[in-house]
Amino acid sequence: MNINVQQTPNPDTLKFVLDVELVKNGTIEFKSASEGNNYPFVGSFFNTCDIELLFLGSNFISVKKKPTVNWNEMQDSIENLIRLNFSGNFKPIEIAINIDSKQSDIFKRIEEVLELKIRPAVAMDGGNIKLKAFVDGVAEVELQGSCAGCPSSTLTLKQGVERMLVHYVPEVKSVRAISH
Repeated sequence: MNINVQQTPNPDTLKFVLDVELVKNGTIEFKSASEGNNYPFVGSFFNTCDIELLFLGSNFISVKKKPTVNWNEMQDSIENLIRLNFSGNFKPIEIAINIDSKQSDIFKRIEEVLELKIRPAVAMDGGNIKLKAFVDGVAEVELQGSCAGCPSSTLTLKQGVERMLVHYVPEVKSVRAISH
């Protein structure tokens, strides 16, 4: 298995790009071993390494380490866990997509801009952006993966995401990051 390790804008997060499909139809994020009870590999990462977050995209894993740990101390362990858990008979995780027929036209247009123009760039940095709500001209989004807690995320959100959404969806007046 080929693993390409990439830096992200978040110094506490590395992106491990694989030649294996991990997730179909989206992304999945784990902030603790207990969040991954249905996926045995999640516990192996949290129990072996000092990490705060495990984020899976279509063909990559973003791992956010605890600030007190050095990458030199754990990168090899992470790569070994990836080889152990994702080679061979691994079947990609399928994310159920629920489309609410009551979604507003604005919500759908925001989601379309995110999907076509913003998510590909955010995924390159090992993260994701999810639209959580649209209220009174404010698009509330959740930053995931390497984007969560990234020092440059506020700048990216305001100068990149907000500017693009306001341009393509005039009803959007601002963008605010929320955490779950």
